Amino acid sequence: MIGAVTTKQRRQRYLAACRGKPFFGCLLPVQLRLFGKSGGCFFAGPTLAVDANGERAVAAGHANPEELAAFLALTGRHWLLTDGPAPAGWRVGGTLHLFGLEPGSQLPLLPLPAGFVLNEQPRLGPVADLLMAAEPARRDSLYAELCVKRNHGMGMVWTLERADAPGQPVCTVSAGARNGADAYMACGETAAVLRGQGLGGHLLVRMANSLAAGGRRVTFLCREERVRFYARLGFERLGTLAEYTDLPAAAPHQQYEKEEPNVTAIF
Repeated sequence: MIGAVTTKQRRQRYLAACRGKPFFGCLLPVQLRLFGKSGGCFFAGPTLAVDANGERAVAAGHANPEELAAFLALTGRHWLLTDGPAPAGWRVGGTLHLFGLEPGSQLPLLPLPAGFVLNEQPRLGPVADLLMAAEPARRDSLYAELCVKRNHGMGMVWTLERADAPGQPVCTVSAGARNGADAYMACGETAAVLRGQGLGGHLLVRMANSLAAGGRRVTFLCREERVRFYARLGFERLGTLAEYTDLPAAAPHQQYEKEEPNVTAIF
């Protein structure tokens, strides 16, 4: 039975369901550790871990498809990203591609265009503004999450700034979670007027190389239209994850560009 992670047994089940898995084994334990005491959005089954904090639930492991569908209906979630089977009656709504870089590996670094500098400790308010300027409610939530993760040493945020305008990020990427020997990268964005100049590719590879040099396995997700781009940068394709939904096919697809480094929208 799927239940809230409020006991030691369910916590152990939650961690066991995602342990050792690329992406899930990094992100889900970090989310539980940092935010598990402030809300009842973490759930576990005998072989399942679910983070239902966002509009889209994220689940690692397996559960009875009928029970999983009923659980998601109860929590009001209409999208699910998982490595397990689909909830009963749900359809595939999209596919995300998992890329990675092994510990110790290094990729060729694209040159940084002249006039830009790296900031490894940027102010997070301007970063949140860059990422979510059009969505104030999500901006505040993202800002709070970035602060908590960086303050606890489980996240890092880098930016590129114009040399003549320090403190004003024009490109950013984050290690949205760091857990032991794993790191998950997300929250990438480049100012619209500067896209196509190589800023995002430089910053993404630079952070990934730094994390891998420190002994971490790096992973991130992207959509189909950016697969060739990441492959050209040298990242390894690790597989795909399905997004399931119970919404009709004609319904607008919920995008999550700010959660995955989807270069179409953010670099």
